[in-house]
Amino acid sequence: MLTFDPSPASLKRRFKQRCSDTNNVFQNWQIRVHRSLSWSLRAVGLAELHPEAELLFHWISFNSLYGKWDAERNVPAVDNTSRNEFLRAFVRAGGEPCRVFLVERKSALKKLLGSPYLSTMFWRDPKAPRAASLATAELYKLDGMLSAKQEARVFELAFERVFVFRGQLVHGASSGGSRLNRSTLTASLEWMRDAVPLVQYLTIEHGAHNDWPDLCYPPIVSE
Repeated sequence: MLTFDPSPASLKRRFKQRCSDTNNVFQNWQIRVHRSLSWSLRAVGLAELHPEAELLFHWISFNSLYGKWDAERNVPAVDNTSRNEFLRAFVRAGGEPCRVFLVERKSALKKLLGSPYLSTMFWRDPKAPRAASLATAELYKLDGMLSAKQEARVFELAFERVFVFRGQLVHGASSGGSRLNRSTLTASLEWMRDAVPLVQYLTIEHGAHNDWPDLCYPPIVSE
């Protein structure tokens, strides 16, 4: 069982200590974590009245950690690519806590993987006879992936499902407060409320180094 305090305030205190311990030299890491925690603090208290906003703030918090700049194209890198590269590195650094977390959150994972409406495959042809069954195929592979220690793949799939819902909100493909997507919103929030603090915690503990890709839109102080 994981025993860290997942509250943004507690994580911020630990982050400040890690910055002091490392003499504030790893600015790429510091900016990412600072941005991430700032959005988590904004998410606090939104659940009752604005759950969609809470979800988006959790996603921004997560995105602050994995986003990177594509120097060749001179634009932000493709989201799926940068996100999955980050998650693979995150699992390698996090080790056993990542596996423990996934086992403990199996119920939340089943809700995400078991909803066809959170799968891009379903939306390619929602009226197809096997659309729902194909879209939820990973649900029946979950135990096997965990047994095979494919933690990175499980994290990728879970965040991929939330990304679909995030896209529906950001691109105006959902009504505010819609009763049709309450179950997918609830499943997405259940995952993000636990997973984002874990990612932040392990990034704070293991991410203080220079092995980070270029930031998107680094802070620039005007003279």
